[in-house]
This record gives sequence, structure tokens and C-alpha cells, in this order.
Amino acid sequence: MLSETDLVIALSRMPVRSEARKRVRQVLEQSIDWDAVKRLATRWQVEPTVFGNLGSEFATAIPTEVRSEAAMLEQLSRAHAVSRTLLLMELVDSLAGAGIPAIVLKGPAIAIIGYDDCSRRTFGDADLLLRRDDLIRGRDFLLARGYTAHFHPARERAMIAGQSALEFSDSRSSVELHWTLVSRHLRFNLRVEDLWSRSQLIQCVGSEMRVLSPEHLFLYLCAHGAKHEWSSFRWICDIAQLAARLTPSQAGKVMELAAEANAKRLLALALRLAQEVFGEEPSPFPSSAFGDRRDTAALVSLVSGRLIHGKVDKGLLPPRIAGIHRYMEPLAFWLRSRERTRDQIACAAEFIFVPAAGDNSRNQLQRVFRPIRLAANAVRRLASAS
Repeated sequence: MLSETDLVIALSRMPVRSEARKRVRQVLEQSIDWDAVKRLATRWQVEPTVFGNLGSEFATAIPTEVRSEAAMLEQLSRAHAVSRTLLLMELVDSLAGAGIPAIVLKGPAIAIIGYDDCSRRTFGDADLLLRRDDLIRGRDFLLARGYTAHFHPARERAMIAGQSALEFSDSRSSVELHWTLVSRHLRFNLRVEDLWSRSQLIQCVGSEMRVLSPEHLFLYLCAHGAKHEWSSFRWICDIAQLAARLTPSQAGKVMELAAEANAKRLLALALRLAQEVFGEEPSPFPSSAFGDRRDTAALVSLVSGRLIHGKVDKGLLPPRIAGIHRYMEPLAFWLRSRERTRDQIACAAEFIFVPAAGDNSRNQLQRVFRPIRLAANAVRRLASAS
């Protein structure tokens, strides 16, 4: 591992762990490409923690010009996070004023619960959980405020039935409205009523924000990461940060939820990834939560290879198969992340036979044409490779 990579990893947690602190001091004794550190921290979206830790804990060990630039970059990234949070809170408060309660799923919810400060974690899209009966009112509310919908009106009913998010944006932000945590075909079923009954209010920039319980949030992030092939280093940081704040009782509840949702491998994968990146750390989870290493070894290796070592050409599927559809590789990753064969089969069948949520076609024959089209793409790919 390059010194610059090792340095960014060690500085990406709040607070810096004792073993990581030793590693940072060892790395700082070497010649450091500070531009590479800056680029990597920006690409991994961990500027508030990396530059904050660098300036507050290791200021005397870095050159003066680096110290000044680190302070500036920390200030800019934290200011950006706060400005995004203020926009989100204004929207949430306005929704509440219109009688539409919302749960903030990620973004500042993770920042406050996992990092103790909304400015210590940047975020992009705003993900809000509404009650299903409030989705249409939420849509109309956003449209009235000048947001643009990123889905065809003809697909709205099918998207809601399929538990897909409704996406909107204006000139300042993007918003996704959910009524469940993930799409129906992924078969990650946590009871919606429990999400609301166990949700909590926390303080955020002078207002109150409703968030998932720590247990629901943790397991949701495990599923969200796997859904997107753990393509963001920041998500692994979130898992490590949140795990360090769970009590053994809360960790036990996470394991119960994972068992109920048949998502024990999703949990094990997230824990293994955090362990792979940050090393062995005290954990509220018993060893059984980490599962059999053989079940997740290939996925852990794939993610760490892509994120840490830059192996962009490696995937679970041969390139000619992955090229059949842009979701083939993410689908393969998700299927490998699930322990039940019936869930794997159902998820694959839904992908083959059901048009995607964003498909704007009104043609009801899409259920027939979709598998034919996928099969034709497969034949074409295989023929061109032979």
C-alpha cells in the first residue's frame, strides 16, 4: 500500500485510533506526496476527517504550507457539509409544516450519529423516508417548490409498487423520496411500521431531525453498500464509525434484524470490509456476526482491490457477460451478498422479467420483450467474443 493511501485511511476516522496514530507518525517520517493525499481524500469524500485530524493532531509533524492548506480544505469541506445540511433541514421542516413527516435516512443522520457533528461528513443527494400514503403529497410538494421529477409519470404507480425511490432535483439539491429502504425485488424486508415506531429525534443545526434507530440505520447501510457494490470508501468508514458507537445490546438487535430479513451475510460483509480496511478493532459484535470468512472473501477482495489498490478491471463476471446489461455486475454482487437461494432466484427473476423502474415505456409487452432483449444481447456478446 502506498504511504499516501495508508495515511488517508488512518486519518479518515473520528477520533484517530491509537494504532492508527502510531501508523500516521511512521508514515509522516517518510517523503509524502501531499497532492496525492489531497486528491485521494477528495476522491474518497473524507476531507472533513482527514484534514481535520491532520491539522488538530499532527500539525507539528507536517510542513507549514501543508498545515495551512489542510486547515483551508477542512474549513471548506465542513462548510459545504453544513450548507447542505441546512438546505435539507429547511426542506424537512417545510414538509413537516405541510403535515408530511419524514425520516432522514443518510447524510447528516450518519454524520451526527457516527461522527458527532454534521460537518464531519459530506453528502450529496437527500434521501427521505415518507409513509406510503404521503408519497403523492410529497411529490406534489416538491413540484410546487420548483423541483423537477426524474421519472416518467406513466411509471410512477409501478415505481411506488416496486418500492423504488422517486427522484427530484432543483438548482441546489437532489431529493429521493422512499417509502421503504430498498426496492422490492432486492428482498430486503424490514417492517416499515418498525422503522417509524423505533425512529428517533436528534438535534441538528438548531432543529430536530427524525432518523432511523441506530440498529435499523446500521443494517440499512449494510444493504445500501452491497446494493452499490461498496463503491464508496466513505461508506466503509460509516460502518466502522457506527459500529464503534453501538452497545453490545444494540449490536445484538442488529443481528436479530439481520436474521429476520435473511441478511446475515450483508451484515457479515460490511463488518469484514471494515476489518479489512481498518484492521482488528474492539467490536460490540460477537465473532458469529462476522460469519464464515469463505462466504465473503471474494467480495471483500473485490471491493478492497477496487477501492484501495485501483484494480478497475476486476469483477465477478467475465466482461462479455457483464456487458449484457449495466446492472449485471451489481446484480451479481448483490446475489453473492445474500445467503438464501430463494432470495437469489427471486431477485434474478425480477431482473429478467420485470422492466426497470426508470423504464419510460408504457408498453405492457415489456415483460415479454425484456428477457428476449437480454438474451439477444447475451448471444451477441458471446458471438463477438468467440
